[in-house]
Amino acid sequence: MSIKEIKEQEKEQRRSYILDAAEKLFFSRGYDGVSMDEIANEVELNKATLYLYFKNKESLFFTIVLRGIRILNAMIEDGIKNCKTGIQILDTIGNVYFEFINRYPDYNRTYLYFRSGRFDLDDKKNINEVAKEILKLRQDTFTITCNAIKSGINEGMIRRDIDPVEVTVLLTLIVKGLTEMRSDFKEVLDNQGISQYQFFVDSADFIHRMLMNTEKVDTK
Repeated sequence: MSIKEIKEQEKEQRRSYILDAAEKLFFSRGYDGVSMDEIANEVELNKATLYLYFKNKESLFFTIVLRGIRILNAMIEDGIKNCKTGIQILDTIGNVYFEFINRYPDYNRTYLYFRSGRFDLDDKKNINEVAKEILKLRQDTFTITCNAIKSGINEGMIRRDIDPVEVTVLLTLIVKGLTEMRSDFKEVLDNQGISQYQFFVDSADFIHRMLMNTEKVDTK
C-alpha cells in the first residue's frame, strides 16, 4: 500500500470516527442541541480540522441521515427481491418500514427532522449533495411502490379505478403518520390494550382491503 493510500485510509477512518461521535450526540440531544464546538471536543479535534471533513453542521447531520436511509433502502431491496406480485411488494415494504422504525428509531427520528421543514430542500440546484442523494433514494422507494401498485392492477389484484401515483402519495402520508404518532394517540391505544405493532398490522389490513380488487378476475 502506497503512502497516499495509507493517508486516504486514515482520513476515511477519522471521518467515520467523527460521524460516529456526532451521531451519538445528535441521537441523544437533537440537531439544535449540538454545536460543532461540542462535536470537535468529543472527537478531540480543533474546529478548523473538523471543517476539513464537513463543511458545516448541516452537512454532518445530513450524512448521518443518509446512513439511515441507506440502511432502509437496503432492507427494502433485500425484502422485495423474492416477491412475485405487486401486492407482495407492497406488503413487504410496509413490513420493512415497521421493522426499520423499531430497529433504528434514532435514524427514523433524524430523517423525520430532515423532512420537518427545518432545512430548505426545495432549491434542488443548490442544496447539499448529500441531501440530493437522500431525496433520490426516497424517490427510488416511491417509484418502487408506485410500480408495485401498477403491477397489482395489471395482475388483477388491485382495483383498476385508482391512480397509482395518488395511492403512493396516500400510503407515504399514512406511513409518516404511523411513525410520528402523537403520544396521546399512543395512550388511547394502550388503554384499549392495542400495541403499536397490532395497530400497524390492523392499518396494513385496512389498506390491503381498500386496494384489493373485489371484482371476479377472468383467468381464461
